[in-house]
Amino acid sequence: MGKVKNNKKKARRVNATGVATEAETLAAMEQAAPAETIMPIITKLSSVDSNERAWAAAGASNLLMHNAATRRALLSKNLVGALIDRLTDSVHEVVVESLGALRNLTVVGGDEVIAEMYNKDVMTPLTALIPPLGKMIDEMLTRTAANAEEQEKRKTVWDWAENIISIVWTMCEHSEKSLKVINKLNMVPFLMSFMMNVDKLPPKVLVAAAQCLYTLTDDNPECRQVFTTHPEYTKPFEVILGSNVNAEEELLIKTLTCGIVINLRSVISKNAAENDYSDIHNLVLPVLSGALNYSLQNAAMEATNASKIVNERKTEVDLAKPNAPLTPEEITLHAIETRLQTLQLTLELIASICTESVEGVEEEDAIEEWKGGDADMDEDGMEAEGAEDDEDEFTDAKGGDAMDANAMREMEQLTAASKEVPVDLSNHSIVKVLIDAIFPAFIHLGTPTPLSFPEQEIPTPATAAPQITQQLATTHLRALEALNNFLLTMADAVPGRWWYKVRRADAEQCWTWLFQQAGVVAGKGVQVGAEVKGQEMRGAVLDTMIGCLWTLARGLDAQVPLAEFHVPALMGAYHSTTSDSMRVKAIGCLGVIGRRQGAVEVNKVIGEFMIQLLKNKPSPEACVEALNALYDMYADKEFDYDEPVYVQGHFNEALKGMVKQVRFMVRNIDRRKNHDLRNRADEAILNLVEFIKYKENERK
Repeated sequence: MGKVKNNKKKARRVNATGVATEAETLAAMEQAAPAETIMPIITKLSSVDSNERAWAAAGASNLLMHNAATRRALLSKNLVGALIDRLTDSVHEVVVESLGALRNLTVVGGDEVIAEMYNKDVMTPLTALIPPLGKMIDEMLTRTAANAEEQEKRKTVWDWAENIISIVWTMCEHSEKSLKVINKLNMVPFLMSFMMNVDKLPPKVLVAAAQCLYTLTDDNPECRQVFTTHPEYTKPFEVILGSNVNAEEELLIKTLTCGIVINLRSVISKNAAENDYSDIHNLVLPVLSGALNYSLQNAAMEATNASKIVNERKTEVDLAKPNAPLTPEEITLHAIETRLQTLQLTLELIASICTESVEGVEEEDAIEEWKGGDADMDEDGMEAEGAEDDEDEFTDAKGGDAMDANAMREMEQLTAASKEVPVDLSNHSIVKVLIDAIFPAFIHLGTPTPLSFPEQEIPTPATAAPQITQQLATTHLRALEALNNFLLTMADAVPGRWWYKVRRADAEQCWTWLFQQAGVVAGKGVQVGAEVKGQEMRGAVLDTMIGCLWTLARGLDAQVPLAEFHVPALMGAYHSTTSDSMRVKAIGCLGVIGRRQGAVEVNKVIGEFMIQLLKNKPSPEACVEALNALYDMYADKEFDYDEPVYVQGHFNEALKGMVKQVRFMVRNIDRRKNHDLRNRADEAILNLVEFIKYKENERK
């Protein structure tokens, strides 16, 4: 169980000459466009007539968004190479349209197409376009347009800028090779020229520049060095974060700027030398918390209504009007998709902040090690040859060195006491925002809408608005990942588990809410984690929900508001999934619940479940977690359930009979491929032998 690392999946945008809207997804035919539509596109890209070249590039841009089959047909005709050739065209309009088509390819083509673009040297003509573009923009910023014709021409310059920046951004995001090339180009001054003129540029260009800077500043020492050398580059970020927001695009710009500032925290923070970034977090959290204010339920309803209207319209792509304006319904769908992407980025940033926002005592691992015994380990982590006879391992149990139960309990009490630090965090600026504004938003954004998941049928049917469905499900997942990081921080980093005590009602309500929403996500019970196309997000969301429950159980020290169906539901989650991650989390959560005092029957159900799943030879991950859960649950004979469950249930005999099985499992874990798992499994088998000895001696 660990904190979710920042998932750098940036909000994608598609150029104005071929917007990837919900309408086109719904309207697209399953079959590829006919050859008589595709071939003229490829042929006319090389025409001597510049108008035909521009038409072909614009048509390609539009057709690329038609469907996957059409894209494959176009790509099979070397569309990538033809478009790259057109970047050196002598006619400005051809270059702009070709850039638009290449940008669309970076959005929908996937890693394979992006690799093809790199291999066909898209970077050379692309970077050659940057100096003249910069010169044009400088001229535009120093004087106003002389007439309407010039004003119209300037729009194409903004399209040019947006497309170039977006292609550069996608290339460096997907390719380490491209990132190295881009680092050498020193793109930061070019990109910062946009951020320094936020009041003079179209929002779409600023979005592209901010996206590119966000990626370039992420774990990129070469880029950070530029900002160290030029501290003046960070000034525009403060201006942007302090500005009022009037549109969704401007909100995305501010959110991306938060991400850039977080990436550059070691350069910007006044307390970076002490690894204290509270000043940065105080700067960005008000912006991020404000960005969470959005109703997914209303968005789902609006998307459903708009899609119904769009779905009634034409199903063919009209190449005669490749740049046809969007309908009001298409604009609505595009705005919803953009807003959801902004939410996802916001939640990713908050999840990252939660991992380092509160200074405090780091909690030790809950799993105790039983020391002693004669099971010596060789250099490969296996027991020495003298330990081959499993029966002999337990013959000298009476005088074993296993840790005394009272000593173990004293250690736990000392650990707990060390965390009982008198502290009041109610006025801590960062904690206050997290608990008062952001935590409630996690609940709202983690709650599924009627459009969030496709119906559980095989094959999975499309929803009314497929792209919005995908974005909604991803937003739920990001909200739950951020929630888990928040819960972990409050459990492990905050002294005395302050939030779990002072805001206990919130923690308990969160527990109940998670079970309610897990029931919605599980739905009719299509096997989560299995290869059921279209249902993958259900499994991912449910997996994260169970992780949150596990953290809550730990934070509340097992004193959760347990309903009768909770334990069976967690057991059902274990049996219904093929995901080792979900199984481990379900076991971990059950193990914490099983430590409750005054709940002997609950412990018995959980203990028998653990023993049975071990007998069924589970995966190594599940086996290790189940063993550790048993060690924790039955660590002390004084626990009220130990005698009636562990002793009378003959658990020790059952575990003793599993030693050979577990050892065989450990030996089959390749240390080179699964180093961490092998180490944990080695520890588990060592602890198993010592735990059995310890329990045999405990009541003598």
